[in-house]
Amino acid sequence: MELTVYQVPDWESEPGLRHGFLGRGGGNSRGAYAGLNVSFGVGDNPRAVKDNYCDMKRAMGMAGARMVTMRQRHGDTIIDVAEPCKDAGEGDAMVTGAPGVFLGVLTADCVPIVCWARTSQRRLAAVIHAGWRGTLAGLAMKTVRHIESRHGTRARDLRCALGPAIGPCCYEIGPDVSDPLLREWGDKAEPSLRREEGKTYLDLRRLNAALLAAAGVREERIASAGPCTRCNPTELYSYRRESRNGVRNTGRQASFIGWAGTP
Repeated sequence: MELTVYQVPDWESEPGLRHGFLGRGGGNSRGAYAGLNVSFGVGDNPRAVKDNYCDMKRAMGMAGARMVTMRQRHGDTIIDVAEPCKDAGEGDAMVTGAPGVFLGVLTADCVPIVCWARTSQRRLAAVIHAGWRGTLAGLAMKTVRHIESRHGTRARDLRCALGPAIGPCCYEIGPDVSDPLLREWGDKAEPSLRREEGKTYLDLRRLNAALLAAAGVREERIASAGPCTRCNPTELYSYRRESRNGVRNTGRQASFIGWAGTP
C-alpha cells in the first residue's frame, strides 16, 4: 500500500527543499494504530514505528537522514535546532537554518504548520504544532517573530502551509475554548467560529492562517494541504474520532520540512 502524502505543488520545484504532510496510508502498525504511525509514545509496537520511519524517509527522499522531533506540550515554547538530533526537547515549534536537518511535528487533529524561506543570505525551515491551546497562546505568530528576531529572516519572505487537521465540520467546542479565543484574538477569531443549532465549531486552520498573516506573512504565501482528519479514517489518524468511538488512543501522522545538501 502506498503512503498517503499531501504536499504544496508550488513548493516541489524549490531546489533542495523537502516537505510533506504524511497520512496513515501504508506503514507496518496494526490494530488501533494501523498504518504509518510515527509516535513511540502512544502504545504501538516500537519495531513497527521504527520501520514506519524508515519507510517514510525512503519515500520522501530522506534515506539516511534523521527527522528531529520534540516533546509536544500544547504550549508556546520555540526551539532552535542547529544540528540533527533525535529529540530537541520540550516545545511546540522548531526552527533551523542548518542544511540536512529535517524538522518533524506529530499530530492527530491539531494543525501541523511547516514554513520555509530562502534568501541570498540563508535558507530556513520551521515547524509548528498548533492545537487550540497553542493557538490561544499565539504560537504561530510568536514563531514568525522569533524567526525575524533570532534568524534575521523577514516575515514577508516566509512561505507557510497548514496540513491536515480537524476541520470546522467536526470540531465542536464549548465556551471554555471559544470565549478565551474571542477575548484574545477578537475579530481574528470570529470568522473561524461557526454557530449552528446551539453548537459552536472552530476552524483551527483558518485562525492560524489569520495569525500568520497578522505576523506579516503574505496571504498569498499561506497554503493549506489535506482534508479534515476526523472525516477521513482510512487516510488520517484522529484522536477525537477514535476517543469518541471508545478507543483509548490512536496513531500520529508526521509532517516535516528541511533542506537537503549545502546552500
